[in-house]
Amino acid sequence: MSLNLLGATPASDLASAIRNRDLEAWNRLVADQHRRLFNLHLRLTGDRETAADLTQETFATAWESADHFIGACRPETWLYGVALNCHRNWRRRTGRREPPDTLDESLPDPTPTADELVARRQDVARLYEAVAALPEAYRRVVALRYFAGATSPEIAAVEGVDAGTVRWRLHQAMKQLWRVLQPQAGKEQHNGPAAPGRVHLAP
Repeated sequence: MSLNLLGATPASDLASAIRNRDLEAWNRLVADQHRRLFNLHLRLTGDRETAADLTQETFATAWESADHFIGACRPETWLYGVALNCHRNWRRRTGRREPPDTLDESLPDPTPTADELVARRQDVARLYEAVAALPEAYRRVVALRYFAGATSPEIAAVEGVDAGTVRWRLHQAMKQLWRVLQPQAGKEQHNGPAAPGRVHLAP
């Protein structure tokens, strides 16, 4: 469920309700997005207790910074941006090693499309580990696109860059993800076609 109860509300009114901390709007936002945010943090940290703590921190931080929400994207997309900021701060607090800021741009383009890559059913854990190991800028756009279902313009609004930069970061990230997952893909091809199905990156 993704704010269906708020879906009939004009975007400007909804943004105003979030920004002004309208309790009814916030209660619906929390109810609709709690599980999705918990799943995001669980996938990026691998620990349920940490994911629960970061989910609560996300909502608390969003509430405190609500006056910054101007309605340039959906409330859930903005909330995911807050969640990713909380995740970044958690990494810093706990001394987690942050991957290098850039990827190897000489990597060849992946054989599958991005949609085919995320549609792989096998080895989901390795896929999430690979996403967590991306540089922050790439990790953020992948999480927003494939975990939150945000569009390139929405991600651009959250990240403060243009949509072309978002598409370029996604492309570079997919190249890196395919490099990590390609050995397993080769084994599947050797042993026969992969079982049909989708990896549900968005909960």
